[in-house]
Amino acid sequence: MSSAINYAAGLALLALLAVLAKKRRALDTKGVVAALAVGLTLLVTSWIALALMIVFFLSSTALTLFRYKEKEKVGAAERKGGRSAAQVLCSGAVPTALVGISLLIPERGAQLLLAAASAIAYANADTWASEIGSLSKSQPFLIVNPNVRVPPGVSGGITLLGEVGAASGSALIALTYFLLNGKNAPLVYALLAFLLGWAGEVMDAILGAVLQVKYECPRCKVLWDHPVHICGSEAVYLRGSKWMKNEVINLVTELVVVLAVLLTSQHL
Repeated sequence: MSSAINYAAGLALLALLAVLAKKRRALDTKGVVAALAVGLTLLVTSWIALALMIVFFLSSTALTLFRYKEKEKVGAAERKGGRSAAQVLCSGAVPTALVGISLLIPERGAQLLLAAASAIAYANADTWASEIGSLSKSQPFLIVNPNVRVPPGVSGGITLLGEVGAASGSALIALTYFLLNGKNAPLVYALLAFLLGWAGEVMDAILGAVLQVKYECPRCKVLWDHPVHICGSEAVYLRGSKWMKNEVINLVTELVVVLAVLLTSQHL
């Protein structure tokens, strides 16, 4: 009976979050469907991973909406329609798959849950870095070349404030993981989730700077990620792959973080 009540409460919570996400335009319609698919799967596989995903969603959404107009003016705001299904799945599919696999090999359950937590920590760190860093009074610099200044929101651009945000976002997930897991998660596991989550954000910035497409606005003389600059001018292609979008970078980085966790946790 208690399990049925827990599932019912979980379903009610997911339904409420879906309604709020759509109402506040945090997710578009397909994004809501993808988020529900992830949430429902985690509900029946791992309530800890589900809780971590909810903390990620709520905290990141709050920061996305925080001072949205200011971010919109500089072209660093999330699109008004909300995050897409591709964005949701790039953040949620890997952790969901990991806890699903843990049901098949329960003897590796602790390591796989740690890997899922680390992947979510990276996703939170990446979002917090973008949402907080875009509000920095200092102009971002390209992580692979600090002498190159870029506008807020350009892939590979970082600020000190953004990195503080990234560390804080990763720490929030790692702390939540530690508190929820109790004696099953030694402190070193939480520390590993925090460090690899933050390191994943740094790797994401490096890959974004090197691999993602870069244009230059002929009028403003700045780097940009899109063929049309915020000023309305058609930008000129400089370098990078046009198919290497942010979602692809996110997925690649997430997989690297997971692999690093699985290899490292064997020696802890």
